[in-house]
Amino acid sequence: MENNTVLQLLDQGKGLLFASKAVEAGLNRVQLSALVKDGFLERSGRGVYVPAGELGDEYFALQQRATKIVYSHETALFFHRLTDRTPVRYSITVPSSYKPSAMLKMSCKVFYIRQNLVDTGKIAMPSGMGHTIFTYDLERTVCDIVRSRNKIEGQIFIDTLKRYAVRKDKDLNRLSLYAKNFGISMLLHQYMEVLL
Repeated sequence: MENNTVLQLLDQGKGLLFASKAVEAGLNRVQLSALVKDGFLERSGRGVYVPAGELGDEYFALQQRATKIVYSHETALFFHRLTDRTPVRYSITVPSSYKPSAMLKMSCKVFYIRQNLVDTGKIAMPSGMGHTIFTYDLERTVCDIVRSRNKIEGQIFIDTLKRYAVRKDKDLNRLSLYAKNFGISMLLHQYMEVLL
């Protein structure tokens, strides 16, 4: 019975089992620990389990626990192949009214934005493991990097602009519109004028 419930929960969670959902389904944390000890499950993160022998999708798991987050800045650069560096700490953006948990603050680089701008350029895309996650599109990511240039490593900043400038799928009209919305039109124009 226990294993069947776990399999159903894993199916519903798209390969992830959240301890909170397991408790709602009638399992307790002692049973989950026993399933880990027996080699049926592996702990992927705090309160998150995956079938034994499978890699967990950390991006998806984090977004399932904190539904208001959008992957941004260096993490979005990685998704859009504007950097070769795998993020050590995930960069996320949340509405300025959002109060992230201590765990989220510790494990992520948190950026805040006004509520009316949080969805600008937000897109759904597949994570490396095939789950759907939310990040920002190419142009919003470039704008975020320019806006946060003092918090971004200099080499990453320069590489981002150079790589964006040579992308065939770039949308300069969208970039211009976003830059206007974020109040960085002049600044972005100065940087891009050198590269284009």
